[in-house]
Amino acid sequence: MDYILCSDDYSLFREKLLNRSDSSMELFRAVSESIETIARKLNAGFIGCGLMAPATPLAPNGENGTMTLFHDKNKLPQIPVKSDFVQVTPTGEKGFFTFIAHPVSGHTFTEDEVKAIKLIGMDCFTLGGRARLIGMVQKASTTDLMTGAPNQSGFIQFANTLLSQKKRNNYVGLFINLKNFKYINKSMGSQVGDTALKIYVNMARAQLKEDECIGRLGGDNFFVLVNKENSKDFIDKFSNLSVNLSLGPKPLSFRIQARMGVYNVAEGDSIDELMHNSSIALNVAKSLHRDDIAYFTSDMLIKAIHQREISTEFHNAIREKEFIVYYQPKVNLVTKELCGSEALVRWLRHKTIVPPMDFIPILEREGTICNLDFYVFEQVCCDIQQWISEGIDPVRTSVNFSKNHLSRPDFADRILSTMAKHNVKSQYIEIELTEVSDYDDSVAMQNFVDTMRKNNISVSIDDFGTGYSTLNVLKNFNVNVIKLDKSLLDNIGKDKSQDEVVVKNVVNMAREMNKEVIAEGVESEVQAEFLKGINCTNVQGFLFDKPLTNKDFKKRLTGEHVY
Repeated sequence: MDYILCSDDYSLFREKLLNRSDSSMELFRAVSESIETIARKLNAGFIGCGLMAPATPLAPNGENGTMTLFHDKNKLPQIPVKSDFVQVTPTGEKGFFTFIAHPVSGHTFTEDEVKAIKLIGMDCFTLGGRARLIGMVQKASTTDLMTGAPNQSGFIQFANTLLSQKKRNNYVGLFINLKNFKYINKSMGSQVGDTALKIYVNMARAQLKEDECIGRLGGDNFFVLVNKENSKDFIDKFSNLSVNLSLGPKPLSFRIQARMGVYNVAEGDSIDELMHNSSIALNVAKSLHRDDIAYFTSDMLIKAIHQREISTEFHNAIREKEFIVYYQPKVNLVTKELCGSEALVRWLRHKTIVPPMDFIPILEREGTICNLDFYVFEQVCCDIQQWISEGIDPVRTSVNFSKNHLSRPDFADRILSTMAKHNVKSQYIEIELTEVSDYDDSVAMQNFVDTMRKNNISVSIDDFGTGYSTLNVLKNFNVNVIKLDKSLLDNIGKDKSQDEVVVKNVVNMAREMNKEVIAEGVESEVQAEFLKGINCTNVQGFLFDKPLTNKDFKKRLTGEHVY
């Protein structure tokens, strides 16, 4: 039968198989359309195949089916129970492919016919496997292998197809970030975290209809396209989802909380626009710390454009030295003398002073705040050395550093080398940090503080009394200065205020632990008298001075201005 395998019929048959390349079932349908001529020449009355493949992340239901490729009902009315030819070939994922054939009634396959049928079966197996592999590669490129949900590429493909067929303004886009997922991973283990992610996605997919979709964008970030009428129920459920796991002897129950940026899709919106606007709303939800759900508004877009401008211009502003260091005096309430200062930064942008709150939070989110912090520190060291060279005795100046620095192993070394470069003694520098609640940051902070104190450099905790770890800061960190947050003083002197009791006890506790205490944001005589009465004598605030330029602050150092 060599002539059959070398014939034009077989060449045409094989050519059609090669053109069908994205699924084995589609390829087998092509076989059934093309095999009749060859089957008749081989005296085959029936040819069929079957595929059994286990479930995988790319095929959650696996495959288990059979297909009739050819059946001549005139020459083989009844298919025998026992096959004359059976060929079983294992697949790579521990499944198997079956190829069977029966001769027409009254005929027995010859040896040459069996050889030909066997080669056809192997062609079907090989080309079917090729088709499955191509299909899996295509699906892998659009599927998140952990959860089985579409990845970003797959979600965009689905959404573009969907929005081209449906009215766009019927949909809501949800950009989702799981807010406590890092804690779940650390406290319960990555296996629990991975399983929780799968459960979250599976429950979301079960809630969504065929014309809705959830995609995993990476990590604990997801995007959902949902019909408007279903959006509220989805948001309510999946912003605070209860999860139960059985991954061992003891069942686990916990909640997965999510922040969501919500955008009502408008006609004419592209998928890029709806994802961008939803992400803007999510960033607002992250920054507010009040509500985990934020609905997009046009004001958010204007603010986002402003943030992009700040981000874009920052590096040039650093290079052009547009950032100016101001000094806010710290005053002793008893002696009315200057006892220190805090270095604060201002941005002279387009001949206008930009308030810190307009750019600091943006740089903080992007991590570029670290560049600005050392820019300020370098300038402070230069100013201190300049004052000394002019015969002016400096006071200890505190410089703010973002907690972003704590992830950098050379943080302490950079501070020490900058001070050595400008020959600034430790008595003139105070490093100011904010409270941290993340465990990794706490460990890094403890190591950093210890290094500073070993080098006789003061370390203060800013915004003390506003974080979740206030008592731990006093107990665990070797800081020597505590800065009381302004919010603790706002109600001093008001009727029925409990803040006086809180401040008094915090000051007493800190002093008993041999730590300096300074109150910031002192704006009234009432506040000043109260602080003096509880032996908190070092303060800073508008009652005495606003932040000053270098030139004006020198007048405080030289005694030209007296409080």
